[in-house]
Amino acid sequence: MAWWITVYCKRDCSALQPSDLAHGIRGGDPEALAGVDYDSLAEDCGVPESLVPPALEHLRVTDDFEVRYQQDPNARPIIVHLWMQPERVREEVGESYEVRSPPKGAAPFLERCQAVVGIELGFSMAGTMGVVIAHEVARYLAQKYDGVIVDDDDRWEVVRDGELTALEG
Repeated sequence: MAWWITVYCKRDCSALQPSDLAHGIRGGDPEALAGVDYDSLAEDCGVPESLVPPALEHLRVTDDFEVRYQQDPNARPIIVHLWMQPERVREEVGESYEVRSPPKGAAPFLERCQAVVGIELGFSMAGTMGVVIAHEVARYLAQKYDGVIVDDDDRWEVVRDGELTALEG
């Protein structure tokens, strides 16, 4: 079963390449900092400190936007889905109103949405670096493409000054 983090982007992300994402989640994009302190992020998520170095050693983004961070090549990756076709974007935005409870502050993002990014994780990633890395993927993309983030627990967030902040009404 999958668990999702979704980013509704006001800017087109069709130029995004796997190498851009990999660079971004390693703190390499000064305009959209993410992945600069995985030790603290792991601690915040209750992930053991010992899991950080091996995950970073194996962290890569494949050509089909699979984010891999485990030594085992058969381990489930984080899958990044990019939806930019206008019809699909409208469908995803419509679903956000039907299935979720977007706060009023999400309206400017949803109304001007040009791309939707679905970040797919497995429930088995709870308590692992998968959760930490997936949130950094979302942080990077939300900054880079002016987006709002929501997860399957209906937590809506924006990035302000590089920090994830709960989106209020």
